[in-house]
Amino acid sequence: MIVVVTSWRGIGATTTALVVATTVAAMEPAWLIEADPAGGVLTGRMDFAPDERAGLERVAFPSDRCTPWELFAAVAHEIGSLRVVTAPADPFRAHACHSPRVPWAPALRDLDGVIVIDIGRLRAGSPAQPLLALADVIVLVSSPEVSSAVASAEWVHARGRISSLDPELSDATIRLVVVDAPSGAAFPRSALQVDLGEQFGGWLPWEPTTVDLLHREVAAADRRLRRSPLLAAAREMLRQFDLEPEVVR
Repeated sequence: MIVVVTSWRGIGATTTALVVATTVAAMEPAWLIEADPAGGVLTGRMDFAPDERAGLERVAFPSDRCTPWELFAAVAHEIGSLRVVTAPADPFRAHACHSPRVPWAPALRDLDGVIVIDIGRLRAGSPAQPLLALADVIVLVSSPEVSSAVASAEWVHARGRISSLDPELSDATIRLVVVDAPSGAAFPRSALQVDLGEQFGGWLPWEPTTVDLLHREVAAADRRLRRSPLLAAAREMLRQFDLEPEVVR
């Protein structure tokens, strides 16, 4: 299964992708592929060895003759059952990964376990747009702030079409997930649930302590995270995404 995490006018796509991937990895192998064409941030937030940084660039522009699957495995940073592949921090290099010498997107289906892809904030003409077509589930992240939530909800209702030229994302399950970050005028949870109906994916609490632990590579099974409201909300969110029963229990 491929889960693409993005935002339209929201916040926290990368953090949400990390939370989702960590939660899945507590049950079965998972991958987190950072593919934000604006540049990756995980290398700066986490402790990666030099040969594990900007791994997506080495998959896109390999120096050896290997299959993309072998390249993903070679560059991944392992945190328990979670494998993380990061994008270059430089936006020009990160953008170039979406025009690769060796196409890597088709190989995502060959990876084992659940694949979580962070494509950052959607922009007009984003080279990461084709990854949406690969997704089984699209998680659109928003804050509860009124303008962000309204714009994001419209994107969900339109199934990704912002102009007549855009293809409709007809096959993917699309859900709006709200990160309850501090903001100005904000919708209450109940209002968004009513408006979105089954397209409401969940409400993740703002919990900096848990995020800090995840950036320090603490696995979901660690006792410090067992009572985390953020991970509990992520587990509840995953139950709505038609994952196999053995993945989320």
